[in-house]
Amino acid sequence: MATIAGRPGTHRGWLRTAVAVCAVALGTLGTQANAASGTASASGTASATGTASASGTASATGAPAGAAASGTASATGAPAGAAASGTASATGAPAGAAASGTASASGPAVRADTPWKLRTPLSETVGQEFWAVAATGARDAWTVGRTSDGTAGSTPLIKHWNGTGWTDVPAASTGGRAARLDAVAAAAPDDAWAAGALDDGTSLVLQHWDGKKWRGVGHAAAPEGSLSFVGDIAAFGKSAWLTGFDWNPDSGAEVSYLERWTGSRWQRVSLPAAPGGGRVRPSDITGTGPDDVWVSAEALTGEVAAPLLYHWDGGGWTVREVPTPGEHPTGWTAGHAVATGRGSVYWIGKTNDAGVPQATMAAHWDGSRWRSLPALPVDEANAAGADGAGRLWVSGWAPGDRHSVSARWTGTTWVTETLPADVTEHSEMSTVLDIAGVPGTKGVFAAGTAGCASDPVQCGLLVSRGLG
Repeated sequence: MATIAGRPGTHRGWLRTAVAVCAVALGTLGTQANAASGTASASGTASATGTASASGTASATGAPAGAAASGTASATGAPAGAAASGTASATGAPAGAAASGTASASGPAVRADTPWKLRTPLSETVGQEFWAVAATGARDAWTVGRTSDGTAGSTPLIKHWNGTGWTDVPAASTGGRAARLDAVAAAAPDDAWAAGALDDGTSLVLQHWDGKKWRGVGHAAAPEGSLSFVGDIAAFGKSAWLTGFDWNPDSGAEVSYLERWTGSRWQRVSLPAAPGGGRVRPSDITGTGPDDVWVSAEALTGEVAAPLLYHWDGGGWTVREVPTPGEHPTGWTAGHAVATGRGSVYWIGKTNDAGVPQATMAAHWDGSRWRSLPALPVDEANAAGADGAGRLWVSGWAPGDRHSVSARWTGTTWVTETLPADVTEHSEMSTVLDIAGVPGTKGVFAAGTAGCASDPVQCGLLVSRGLG
C-alpha cells in the first residue's frame, strides 16, 4: 500500500462531494473547455509510460484539493473537491476554463430534444442529495445520499424504486453519528450494498440489503489521524468489490486500496504492478459478473499520472495501459470505467491538472484493441454509465450551461440531451452524479443534486429515460 506526500487526486467519492458542493453554491457557472481526444493506439497490452500522480497544494481550509479541481468545503466539513470540474469561484460555484471546443473529428455533438423525466419532486423543505443509483430490473432500483439539517450534520438517505415510484427505506443505524452514503451497488433484489463515511471521516459506513432490511457491516477504522473516503462499490452475484482511500490532513499521506467481500469480511486485494512502475491508485469498478470485473486506476510517479485498466477473470488479474490522446506534463488521470458487455469496456478520463482539465478523453477496449472516441461534449464527466441497452452515457456541464447535460455515444458521435424543464426551470443549477442502466429494459436512471432557490439550497435529483 503506497503512500504519497501530496493531496489525494481524482477519486469518485471526492468527485461526488466536490461537485455537489460546487453545483449548488450560489453564483454563476463559467464556461469550460474540452479538447479533442485524438487517436489512441490499437495495441492491447501497451508499453508503459510509467508516470503518474496528482500534485498540488491543500486548500486554505486544510481540506485536500483535487488533482483536477479545487472547490470549497461544505458546512458539514466535507472535503474540498478532488475531482470537481473546475476551480471554485469567489461565490463557490465552479469556474470554467476558456471555452469551447466540443467539436471533434466526427463533428460537434448533436443536441436532441429531452426525453428525460423527473421522478421525484424537487423538495424545498429538507436538504437532500442523491449521490449514486443502481438497478437490478424495472421494479428494483436504489439511490443513496444524505439529508442535511444545518449543524446537525448528515443522515444517510436511501430510497427504493418499485416500478412506479421512489419510497424511503430506513438505513441501518450509525449509532447516532452523522454520516452519508456515497455509493450503491445491487446484484439482486435481496442483495445490495451501500457505502459512505461518517461526517468526521474516522470510518467508512458500509451497509448490506438482504431483501428485508439494511444492516451495518463492519470495516476497519481509518488509521490514527487519517480520514476515510469511499471510491466506488460494485456487486456481482455474491461477489462485492470496494475502492477507497485514507488521507492524513497533517502529513498529506494517502493510502488507496481495493477490497473484496469474502462473505464475512472485507479483505484487501493486491493489484499487479503498473507496467511502467509507479504507485497504483484504483478508482472505478465495473463489470458483467464475478469473473469479469474491471477496475480503472492510475499509476503515480512523481507528479505524473498514467491511466490503467485492470481486469479480473475469476482467477487472476491482467493490466493494460490506456492509450492517451497525447503528452501532458502531469499525465492523464483515472475517471470512470463502464462495461457494456463481456470484453467491452469504456474508460473515461482527463488531464491531471490542478484546476480545470485541459482535455478529456474516452477510449473503448473491445477485447482485442483500443479505439479512441471523440472529445466529450462536456467539460468533464461527472458521471458515466450504460443504459439497459448497453449504450454509453456521460453527464457533465456543457460550456456556459448551469445545468448538467447527458450525452449518449451512438458509435460514431455524441448526442446530448438536457434535463427536463421541471429541473432547469425550477432550480438555479444541477449536477448529475451517477448513471445506472435498468436491466431488462432500454432505460436508465440518473441521480444528483439541484440548486433550489430557497433554503435549503440542495434538492435531490432523480430522473429517468426510457422507462415510461
